[in-house]
Amino acid sequence: MPGAGADPSASPGRSARRLQRPGWRDLRLVVGVLLVLLSVAGGTRLVMSLDDTIPVYAAARDLLPGQPVTAEDLAAVQVRMGEQAERYVDGAEPIAPGTYLVRGVGTGELVPVAALGTAREALDKTVTVPVDPSALPGLTTGTLVDVWVSPRDPDALGVSYLDPRLLLAGAVVDRVPQQGSGLGAGLGRASVSVVVPADRVGDVIGAVDQDARLTLVPAPRSQQGTD
Repeated sequence: MPGAGADPSASPGRSARRLQRPGWRDLRLVVGVLLVLLSVAGGTRLVMSLDDTIPVYAAARDLLPGQPVTAEDLAAVQVRMGEQAERYVDGAEPIAPGTYLVRGVGTGELVPVAALGTAREALDKTVTVPVDPSALPGLTTGTLVDVWVSPRDPDALGVSYLDPRLLLAGAVVDRVPQQGSGLGAGLGRASVSVVVPADRVGDVIGAVDQDARLTLVPAPRSQQGTD
């Protein structure tokens, strides 16, 4: 006979049922829950991937070099570009006043960051000048230089130059060739591309055409990087 303090509900049958392994119905329930969770996670990932776009500006009309840029000239479009996005103008930010086109952009084309600049940059032109190859080590793209010119001496019998004079201050080096290459290298000169104001292009080209000797003098380090 069971003891007086025994719980009549704790029968051997009920204890055995509590110790039994989960049946196939329980396993199927667990698998079903896992499938639901995986489906939800996959759907969330899909939605996120479909929305992985950013706004960038496209040209609403043909944009020409030198013209100011306004909000009416641009249209924000959603694109998926990844790492290439930084090359284009952010469509979530307003265009700063005083922004100009430094190169043309066709209707519907995305606007590269490099296509926008200041009014001065929009008017600047790139001119190639021959210089002494020994000056190349001190020149790199972006170097601020003063352009000095030594005209040919018309009265000299041989090749002779007059005293140098400052032709242009504050030009910017755009491209420097490798030593021993470029137009004029075989004549003892190297061709360096410099950016000059549009109203001074004629002066620089005239000096080159007259076979004057041009010298690019880097500005002091304290002036490099200033506008």
